[in-house]
Amino acid sequence: MTASAGFVKENSHLELGIEMDQRGVSTDTLNFGPEEIAKTFDVPVHELPPSCLEYLARCDMRFRYLRGQEREQIILKVLRVLNQPLEISGPARKARWESGWSENLEGFIKSGFDLTELLPKYYKPGEIMRWNGEYLLPLEGKFEVYIFTILRLWLFNTYFRTVSHVYEFGCGTGHNLVVLRNLFPEKQLIGLDWAQSSQETLALLNQKLGLGVEGGVFDMFTPDASFPIVPHGGVLTMGALEQLGSSYLPFVEFLLQKKPAICVHVEPIFELYDQTKLFDYLGASYHQKRGYFKEFLTTLRTLEAQGVIEILKIRKTLGSMCSDGYTMIAWKPLS
Repeated sequence: MTASAGFVKENSHLELGIEMDQRGVSTDTLNFGPEEIAKTFDVPVHELPPSCLEYLARCDMRFRYLRGQEREQIILKVLRVLNQPLEISGPARKARWESGWSENLEGFIKSGFDLTELLPKYYKPGEIMRWNGEYLLPLEGKFEVYIFTILRLWLFNTYFRTVSHVYEFGCGTGHNLVVLRNLFPEKQLIGLDWAQSSQETLALLNQKLGLGVEGGVFDMFTPDASFPIVPHGGVLTMGALEQLGSSYLPFVEFLLQKKPAICVHVEPIFELYDQTKLFDYLGASYHQKRGYFKEFLTTLRTLEAQGVIEILKIRKTLGSMCSDGYTMIAWKPLS
């Protein structure tokens, strides 16, 4: 998956202008290399863990910006999406998630337990991505999966290395738990979801592939106060809190009561959209139309001001065509 010499601009400075052809179409091909990854995560390159760099070296991360008429066409496409009926997050979507994870489960079984079948179906090859106020067109269909995996490798190495247990709430197919297990063979991993098909998938992962993950049914809308979290445990959500809409506070209160060592979230964060700019206005509009939670970061900042928690990291990274779903937040309850 490497490019021919001279075709990719290695370690390119992406803030520079891009050459355009007469139609207003970007002609330069760029590469999302270590410098761009470090910039995205707001860390020095030397702090990227070896697992990130090794994985990145195996991936085709070429892309080009969409400018001029191409950018206008993407904006038009987003506007058309916003003018269509969209599914709203909330408890009523439980059957939809049950169906979705069942589809992955069926593919996992039919494939002879191929781990690639765990990837949720909402990942579409070659999708347009958002980054730093620009739309990107990947040249490799798995670009979004590559970026998401690099993000997970960095997050898990940074925040979960010293914890004894990791609890993923809204674990779905368990694809994040597979990454965690590869990084940390010694840790206790617990996958929780409200869908029975999710738990059936975890059971098969344990039975057929020896993943060694504990499972459990857990409804984040009505958290079970008796569910135990060890003091040295870490909590993870990825695209799960967003689905709680305005009903996220009971889960936050649950975490405050349990006091895990660290909480890490990868979610779309409404407060980080700058709605004075068209690019972010479109993202915020999609966020609102889907009914995702809107005041989560405000709640965390209030709790920090009250001395209840400490926020360790807030960073918008990349997003899909319509919204910034890969924003990361890390925080911890205080004694």
